[in-house]
Amino acid sequence: MKRSSWSIRIVLSAAVVVLSAAPLLSQTDASTLDEAVTYQINPTHTGAIQTKNLAPPLAIRWSVNLHATVGYALIAEGKVFVLAGDSNAGTVNLYGLDGSTGATLWGPIPIPEGAYWWAAAAYDNGTIFVVPDAVQSFNAGAIYAFNASTGTPLWTAVLPGQYLYNSAPTALGGGVFTGGAGGGGTVYAVRESDGSVAWTASVANGNDSSPIVTATGVYVSYVCPQVYRFNPRTGALIWNNNPGCDGGGGSTPSLYNGSLYVLDSLIEANYNGLILNAATGATTGYFNSQATPAFYKGIGIYVEGNLVTAFNAQTSATLWTATPTSGDAYASPAIIVNGVVYVGTSEGNLLGYAVNSGQMVEQINVGAGIAAFDYGNYTNPLPGLSAAEGLLVVPAGDLVVALDKIH
Repeated sequence: MKRSSWSIRIVLSAAVVVLSAAPLLSQTDASTLDEAVTYQINPTHTGAIQTKNLAPPLAIRWSVNLHATVGYALIAEGKVFVLAGDSNAGTVNLYGLDGSTGATLWGPIPIPEGAYWWAAAAYDNGTIFVVPDAVQSFNAGAIYAFNASTGTPLWTAVLPGQYLYNSAPTALGGGVFTGGAGGGGTVYAVRESDGSVAWTASVANGNDSSPIVTATGVYVSYVCPQVYRFNPRTGALIWNNNPGCDGGGGSTPSLYNGSLYVLDSLIEANYNGLILNAATGATTGYFNSQATPAFYKGIGIYVEGNLVTAFNAQTSATLWTATPTSGDAYASPAIIVNGVVYVGTSEGNLLGYAVNSGQMVEQINVGAGIAAFDYGNYTNPLPGLSAAEGLLVVPAGDLVVALDKIH
């Protein structure tokens, strides 16, 4: 871990994030809230949710073309919030859409950008928080806060010390957490109330890892993998699984039932995933997946380009596998909605499998290819499937596609 004694003192003496008593997400069975609030739905990135009236067969409720590449959706307050932009558009815009009709309620709101067109967002307590790749006018990073009901700007927080920002934010209980890279790396904690920086922590690099946030830990994972757990209130380092190397890049981990699942290409000759004890950071196992694993009621889901694998989260035993049709390929992390595993494909097919048996229960084409593996592509907003409030929302190229149960 590349860390000077000066930077350690800064971390330990930083101001405290006082987390509120708002409900925290379960580490066992995803969210108790019917909201999609960050990448892979919830602050533990398990990609799972119980939501009202959403079961196969599904139908497209509405589809909106935003004429720029769409990122993953946040779903709350009866609204769908999305970022859209790419290198051809030259900007990234934030939209608030009506969950029932797809009509634009507010936006587009241009988000200041740097050299790329990456951006990602989080929701908490009536506020949308957006992190773009960098902000040229600041020569640094930023978090922008907007009122979720009206789109009104609330504040801007400058994130100092780095020049590349591509870690999706996570907001929970009064704090917004993200990372930055460039000269080493930094994890940031910002107060939701006013955008003041509560603490920063030095890491080997700060790329591509949306923080997991719970009441007792902030977890991030970077190349090698360099994996960290910090105190969410003070930024003090709790543990660092350090294999003695570092580099550019990272991945978004998931936390389930006391185990932390991280991805990396440098782990073992036969594996690209590492399982750690979340309390201690000790290695407990290995796996293969191209995407952040999803979890629901004791079952985990790994996704590779030609294979979906369901496994027992306690024993790691394989329960079932599925493969796409000829010429197609899985292209998104899985999400699990009311006991159904949904995965997007490169041909634009949304496929659903019963989580207990692997039986295909849904197949619907959304009109454009679905691309959501987190490969460090910084030329458009971070994609991914989302579900909440009776909707399943798919970013498919320039389209935002919302599906619900056939009535």
